[in-house]
Amino acid sequence: MTLSTPLQTIGISLVEHQNCFLVGIRPEGTVLAGFAEFPGGKQLLPESTAETAVRECLEETGLQVEALRLLHQEQFVYDHGEVLLDFWHCKLVDNQSPDSLQSPWKWVPREELNSCSFPPANDAILEQIRTSTSVD
Repeated sequence: MTLSTPLQTIGISLVEHQNCFLVGIRPEGTVLAGFAEFPGGKQLLPESTAETAVRECLEETGLQVEALRLLHQEQFVYDHGEVLLDFWHCKLVDNQSPDSLQSPWKWVPREELNSCSFPPANDAILEQIRTSTSVD
């Protein structure tokens, strides 16, 4: 008998500011360590994935954002389990300084996203970002 891991729903913040996106690197000792990532994490029911994206962005980066709209949904199977990723276009809350973020997060210009090594489940949303002038 094989044990199956339940589908994990993840809310992800795509925070765009002046044609740059908020990107971090997954720390050593974590799943997908060393890969680039957008702020996000596991959905805690009964919150929506938009609420998850906002909460996780604040917890991880120190920045308060507002989720504007769902840009993309991706279901993907990794060796460690299956995920359902909800990518939310987010903006900084009014009067929030973009420079008040916590390490290891940084603003990466749209044209430099190609140089970041993201996990395969991000391929479709990255293509959408790269080929648009704004994710809006």
